[in-house]
Amino acid sequence: MKTIKGLLMIGIGISLILSLWVTAEHNPHFFWEKMPGFDALFGFVGCTLIIIGSKVLGHKWLQKNEDYYE
Repeated sequence: MKTIKGLLMIGIGISLILSLWVTAEHNPHFFWEKMPGFDALFGFVGCTLIIIGSKVLGHKWLQKNEDYYE
């Protein structure tokens, strides 16, 4: 698990570093579109919230106790 977590952190770091040099040619409409690394950070935070939300939903609502039908 430490290996996977380390590789994930390295990948996120590389993505954020590369976003400083690689820019898309477009006209930004909002101020956050000009910030380097915003897309990578937004995607990471969004995926993390989806995972945490689904785990909370599963534990609180979907899963039942072992003796639910007794």
